[in-house]
Amino acid sequence: MSLEQIEKALDSLKTWPARIGIIGGEPLLHPDFSEICELIRGKFPPSKMGLWTSGGKKFNELTSLISKTFGVVAYNEHNKEQLQVCKHQPLTIAIKDAVPDECLRKTLIDDCWVQRTWCATINHFGAYFCEVAAAQDVLLNEGKNAWPVEPGWWKKEPEEFQDQVDKFCDNCGMAIPMERELIQKKTEKFSPSVLRMFRERNLTKVSDADIELFKYQFSKEEIKKYAKVWAPGNYRGDLSEDETACEGLGFTKEIT
Repeated sequence: MSLEQIEKALDSLKTWPARIGIIGGEPLLHPDFSEICELIRGKFPPSKMGLWTSGGKKFNELTSLISKTFGVVAYNEHNKEQLQVCKHQPLTIAIKDAVPDECLRKTLIDDCWVQRTWCATINHFGAYFCEVAAAQDVLLNEGKNAWPVEPGWWKKEPEEFQDQVDKFCDNCGMAIPMERELIQKKTEKFSPSVLRMFRERNLTKVSDADIELFKYQFSKEEIKKYAKVWAPGNYRGDLSEDETACEGLGFTKEIT
């Protein structure tokens, strides 16, 4: 994002009631990171701001600047220990492929943990109800489904978010109660429809050596079983349960 786009995004969040997070990619690699921090400090106190970073070579030289700008720093460096114990939710499995029961699929999407623990997102194309939806649109649609970034855009009523929900949620795996993957794994699970979309766009890392084709379909009984122990938000397996307790379980509604 350009400085102009970032300023417009910050201004649209002037009355946003919660913390504002700067995420990536890796924010510290932005060529204008120092200018971004100056822009932020002119609009919000550090207590309002959070930075999500994997650190890297620039972290130490930017420590002072980061501490002046951000009240919370989520530092997750993906070191050797984390690679061996931390797990992530398979993202490139379309729930429409893996959960054939349409009513059950809707129930899972309506209670998606990402929407309860993460938040709306702005990127260089515009605004989205969900960070994962934003990433999908960048990869597959060149941002054609973004909303305009304007003051209070995030105040939409739930039914006003439906255009993006209908476009993206069926292609996402975040709401499926299932076994998570160690982040050190070299291949990524793809369901058939997502793999087809990636290959139609000539995206990289979708050769047979890079992917594990996932054709399995879950029954309602399996979903109910997995939902009882599924905790996708607890991705930091290197931390204690007390440190990750705020993430909670991934599913809250009763499946009937």
